[in-house]
Amino acid sequence: MTLLNVEAAIPSQTWAVVRLLTYVGKSIALDEARALLSPPPLRDRETTTKPPFDCAISSLQTLGLVQLDDERKELSLAGRATTLPSSDDLDTYTAVLRHAVLEPDRNSNLGANNDAAGPRDLTRGLAWFLTHDPMKRPIDGVAAELLLDERDGKDRSLLKAEVLPLFANPTRWLRFNYWAPALGLAAAPLFRAEGRSPLVPDCTVAVKQTVSELWQAGQRINAVEALQVLREHLPVLPGGSHSLAIGIPSPGESVAGPALSFALLRGHEEKWLRLEHDDDARHILHVHDPDRPASPRTISDITIVEAVHG
Repeated sequence: MTLLNVEAAIPSQTWAVVRLLTYVGKSIALDEARALLSPPPLRDRETTTKPPFDCAISSLQTLGLVQLDDERKELSLAGRATTLPSSDDLDTYTAVLRHAVLEPDRNSNLGANNDAAGPRDLTRGLAWFLTHDPMKRPIDGVAAELLLDERDGKDRSLLKAEVLPLFANPTRWLRFNYWAPALGLAAAPLFRAEGRSPLVPDCTVAVKQTVSELWQAGQRINAVEALQVLREHLPVLPGGSHSLAIGIPSPGESVAGPALSFALLRGHEEKWLRLEHDDDARHILHVHDPDRPASPRTISDITIVEAVHG
């Protein structure tokens, strides 16, 4: 199952299933879960597509977050979904879902062929999307198609031809519009923007959650080392393994790139991290700062001010 096609669930549908199982705290009969989450109007209407409940179960199984005992017909949580502390913790579920989508084994051979099984098509879309600058005009469905066509035509080495087109029809872009923000890797425009479902490549939520998972409040990390670790945990960032796999060149071992730069600068402004500069530092990170576009901002260290999710 591919997450950008109509037979897959959207994130809110998967959350409904996981939230129910977290609240119950044990396995539940499949028919009971279906009855609780699929009221009669959803079950009885005629449709050519699978019911949302069935889509959610299939997508969660694909991502390893639920398991179905075929013999007993019982549904239970699996993988990282078992670590959710409560049925109201959507922030933690965002991180759980992102880990499942970006998991390396589910994204093998991203650039070798056009296999879209599992989260591969979503992963390719995220890697391409995060090459763009959050400070520029939001990207809508039409702009995404035009940008991909332009990039494919001008420089085929930039994105391997086998993975294109990512957004060949409006349905795939619309579903990307659900998934990317739900993973903390995109956001709706702050101000109203025209176009078909515009999005901003703002990965601040994912970066903030990853920082919180990796480091403690008060900890100081060399900025270049932090870049490497963030790319390992968010491999759709430029320079990350998933991004490199589909032919997107790294901005450099000491260059954050526009999307990550935006998240780090937001973190500094929102005071959940502090960007430091030491003139004597041996390793310097170059951050794209819209206030000084002619030259990058140089960062030697990052200090974690508060370790919170959100």
